Amino acid sequence: MSLNNVPSVDGQIATYHTEHGRGEFYDSNRRVIFINGMDNTPQDHRDAAVALSLMQMCPVVGVYNATGGFWRDLGQCIADKWQFNAPLPGDVTSAFEAYCENLKQKNDTRSRRQIARDLLARNPSAASMFDLLLDPSYSAAPVFAHSQGNLILSNALQAAALAEGPGAIAGREVHSFGSPCRSWPKGIIRYEYAFTFDMVTFLSLTMSLSVSKIGVPTGQRLPFAHSFMTYMENSPEFFVNRRRWGAFGFTVSMDEDGLAEDLVALGTNAPRIYKIFRWLYERHNSDVDDVALAYVQKLRKSHAGGSTILTLKRHPDLFPLLIKSMAEGWTTAAEKEAIAFLKSV
Repeated sequence: MSLNNVPSVDGQIATYHTEHGRGEFYDSNRRVIFINGMDNTPQDHRDAAVALSLMQMCPVVGVYNATGGFWRDLGQCIADKWQFNAPLPGDVTSAFEAYCENLKQKNDTRSRRQIARDLLARNPSAASMFDLLLDPSYSAAPVFAHSQGNLILSNALQAAALAEGPGAIAGREVHSFGSPCRSWPKGIIRYEYAFTFDMVTFLSLTMSLSVSKIGVPTGQRLPFAHSFMTYMENSPEFFVNRRRWGAFGFTVSMDEDGLAEDLVALGTNAPRIYKIFRWLYERHNSDVDDVALAYVQKLRKSHAGGSTILTLKRHPDLFPLLIKSMAEGWTTAAEKEAIAFLKSV
């Protein structure tokens, strides 16, 4: 696979790395997969994948969903949406079994896997995504999809489950941005992010309280936004809002313990952890001390004696911000103990 190259053909797979230096916080052994939305140029795809690599601090395996112009892309979106995600989806598994049996009676020698892949072949990016999902090298790789990429990913996941059984996609982590997709196959773990007035998301025809939403993107006056780069720029707020209930800047409740668990799961990605805590400090100051305390406690429990804490300390601003968050105002005995630990590392 090529490295940080601009793709040239539909469905091309390439590996991308952040151009801002990989350094000690970069996990070269981890991989995430990315597929872009409609009307994206090859350069758009590359730039988005590199931005995702910077946020995730690991290599990104990009699947290029090529553009043929707005109207052609729109027609492909409609076909993608209809394939396994029609407005009233039926029993896809039974239909596939009947289809395979019919082909067998006609002496078709293709395997179930090849038949499933061929169903996707009209969209090369869907076929490429299918191959990646079933590649053992990427079995644990989370998948990030934007806009039409969600339709393509949903179809590829469904085809993989039809070909190899539900276990082939069970537990697959999916991060869905600006999605028009109405339905997803069962068994995956999906996180959805949407700007409140991202009109593309209205096409999903679903209402869910589990979607992490933002009203007006940071730095914008108008609430209308859809580009993947804008989603990336607002990543800290989306991350926090997965565990927050509220509207119009007012927080009704925040799951500090759950948010701390999510932060620990980021491992040694200190730049991202710092940005999230900075967002909490600036926008949710009454909650940041509780999150910081829970984060330090869980970090010590999960990585006692390990190298993760020492790696995180190498970030010049993370530990000072955690200490500042817990030291301001009334400081509990538990917070004092956590602060003493951070200073002793």
